[in-house]
Amino acid sequence: MASIKKNSNADLLNKLYTLFQRELPRLDSGLAQAASYHFRTSGKAFRAQLAFSSGKALELPEEDSLHWAAACELLHNASLIHDDISDSSTHRRGQQSINQYFGSDVALCLGDWMVAKSFELSARNRQHSAKLVALLAKSMQDTCHGQTSDLTQRTHAPIRTWKRIAAGKTAPLLIAPIKGATIAADLNEDLTSLERLITLCGLVYQARNDIDDLIFSDQRSNDLHGRKPNLVITLFIDKCMQNDGFLNWFGSNDISRVRHWQTRIAASAAICRTNELIDLWLEEASVLIRATPYPLYGISTQLVSSVKQNIVVKRQGQIA
Repeated sequence: MASIKKNSNADLLNKLYTLFQRELPRLDSGLAQAASYHFRTSGKAFRAQLAFSSGKALELPEEDSLHWAAACELLHNASLIHDDISDSSTHRRGQQSINQYFGSDVALCLGDWMVAKSFELSARNRQHSAKLVALLAKSMQDTCHGQTSDLTQRTHAPIRTWKRIAAGKTAPLLIAPIKGATIAADLNEDLTSLERLITLCGLVYQARNDIDDLIFSDQRSNDLHGRKPNLVITLFIDKCMQNDGFLNWFGSNDISRVRHWQTRIAASAAICRTNELIDLWLEEASVLIRATPYPLYGISTQLVSSVKQNIVVKRQGQIA
């Protein structure tokens, strides 16, 4: 059974970097500089890891697995670049965002180029190109739907609404890497439990991001400023006492008290309650591991373990 290990991850990152350098836009395209700048920091390439490890577990040819991994990773990166335009984010992965450094027009075009390149890479699979391209297209459509829901939800989001939006934003591009590998390997097994497991991991990922946004963010574009769906805010409104003043403020256009309410929420029980839900979802995901198809058992096990480890590291940083 394959697993996502540090040494294999380093090997994959090297192969991805080589592929991306080979596939960069032409020097005369106007996007070469922005693309080169973006790929200076690769991130964790988590979706590429899932795709490549799944392909290895299912004994796919390495070239097919690498092309599929790169396609999934590029589609994810495209969504990040477009998100930074939407959110007016100034930084990404320790450097200025493409939107900030090159402007929104170049950022939009680079994101579109990545979407197109991801389709091209997935189409290089000779036997299953149509199904893989269709899977990427459906995943991007679902992600866009989730992101739009996030942008248009400007009032208090009950937890059911938050879960729907969070799953829509994160799950499609986490499910696609593994599902695409099963398509390429002609694995015709029920993936319902695996998809539920991945959705739960997506909720954990988004919930942790929501904590980080309120505790660590000093940017004007945080969720309080933008009135965006945030699990901590939802629990602060639903579960914490004496917050009538906050609900009135949150429903207004006043941005003068963002830092005040950020401090209040960070000191409330809402953070603890969010962590409790994170632990519950991780436990549910752990139980579902046993129901995943045997060839992917190691992948689902390592996926849940990786998410758990990330949460532990985040909490240690929070306490420190």
